[in-house]
Amino acid sequence: MSGIQDILLTAKSVRTWRDMEIRLLSESGCDDLSYRPRTGMSSYGWVLTHQAAIYDFSLNMLIKQGPPQYPELFKLYSPGTAGDWMETPLTEILDYFDTTEKALLDWVEKTEPADFEKVIEEGTAPSFFIGMTHREVIANAFTHLNYHTGHLTAIRKDWENTKSG
Repeated sequence: MSGIQDILLTAKSVRTWRDMEIRLLSESGCDDLSYRPRTGMSSYGWVLTHQAAIYDFSLNMLIKQGPPQYPELFKLYSPGTAGDWMETPLTEILDYFDTTEKALLDWVEKTEPADFEKVIEEGTAPSFFIGMTHREVIANAFTHLNYHTGHLTAIRKDWENTKSG
């Protein structure tokens, strides 16, 4: 399997788990995007939108060194915000995710192999990303996405426990 195929397979796996959690949340009756678990973690809607912002940040700000594709949503759901759902409609959230995921995967499929090895330089990104290759940025995005899909699982379990008594 090529590196590109590995990335596409990983993206498919990330999406499958995320979509499953969204479906399970809906089936459990949780369609309230403002719902926050009793632990105080971020709201359901914030997590969903933040996941789209991860793709936006990784491609547009780190790899392409430009502004986010959706600056308004990016600002509302970035790290350091309160974790509240800002009343963004679910359809808009899902479109943000789909669009930014597609943009990243299109870049992966169309880019030259050498572009995967370009390094994020000091002064162009937060310190955590300095020295990472574009390939590592993409791997980090998938790890970050799955971290927050774990939050979706925790939100669902808290919702189910709250509703069962």
